[in-house]
Amino acid sequence: MKRFIALFSALIVATGVMMAQDAPKKYEIKSGTFTTVSEVMGQTIESTTYFDDFGRLETSKVNTFGMVISTISRDGKVYMVNHSAKQVQEMPAQESINYLDLTDEVVAKYQIKELGKETVGGKDCVKYSLEVTQMGQTAKLTVSVWCGIPMKTLTSAGGMEVTATVKELTEGDVDPSVFEVPTF
Repeated sequence: MKRFIALFSALIVATGVMMAQDAPKKYEIKSGTFTTVSEVMGQTIESTTYFDDFGRLETSKVNTFGMVISTISRDGKVYMVNHSAKQVQEMPAQESINYLDLTDEVVAKYQIKELGKETVGGKDCVKYSLEVTQMGQTAKLTVSVWCGIPMKTLTSAGGMEVTATVKELTEGDVDPSVFEVPTF
């Protein structure tokens, strides 16, 4: 279980799910949605991410293992919402990798290397390798990025692998209600 949590944490850092509101834009697209399919321990998990203000507002929703879970990033905070159990947990925004703003410090910390180009979903992506250490576990990742959006991520840690690929991307306005934190 520790390996799975470390793997999941590394995936969150690498895909930039948690980000402070006052951060620079993280996507080159103002607003839209993308649906990602992940292969995790023999399970296929589909999640939908909604974003606005170039990624400064973001909600990811996944229906897995009989639960509906959302992660809402706004106002410098992250809200983990378990819709099935009607619970909300508030946390400070965590560090994440912003592929539009790869500073020397971030490149060194995560050992980021550009590997070339890859086409994913018809989008010409820049491919990176990196390492994320969480809870004593190091995950190795390969991420293909288009306009700041991780279109494909391969995460490997402790003998486990997760592949996440964007299968659908739509640019355009998003209903603002998806960024509201529910009160149960």
